Amino acid sequence: MAARQIAAAGCALLCAAACAGGAEPHDRAPGAQRVVLGTGEARFEHIEGEPELPLVPGSQGGFHVWASFLAYGFDSALLDLTLTTWVDGADEELVMRARLTTREIVDPDGVLARSFAGFPAQVRDARCADHRRVSLQLAVSAPGAEAFATDERYCVALLAPEFQLSDCP
Repeated sequence: MAARQIAAAGCALLCAAACAGGAEPHDRAPGAQRVVLGTGEARFEHIEGEPELPLVPGSQGGFHVWASFLAYGFDSALLDLTLTTWVDGADEELVMRARLTTREIVDPDGVLARSFAGFPAQVRDARCADHRRVSLQLAVSAPGAEAFATDERYCVALLAPEFQLSDCP
């Protein structure tokens, strides 16, 4: 649990630095770097509240939820992603890093953004995560840049009965 507390403190410090003056990352001025975490395998879908999202079996035996994002104020098509998932009550989080090629889009409000859809956000011990709350923490930056944008969302994991373990803690 200490690792989770250290990571949470680090995330809070990073968020504070990114927020510049206390504003939440998604409330920053137009043109400022910000990111909105969503879901969706083929296209970005907003995450409203704490929706129930299915855990999808992966090709290597793990399970994930689909993560997508909209990034604002980034000039580079290449973006570095750090995505952390944590299941409530678990001792460890799972951190994934990737360099992704995004595409330029115009969002529903007519604002230019960079988009990526369909990143497999793995969930640790997913066979015991059915109906448990999952935190998804995203940080995005341009390669080599110090500036970054963050967002955090929550969902409730749904796992098909055939994948669930019966001896979960």
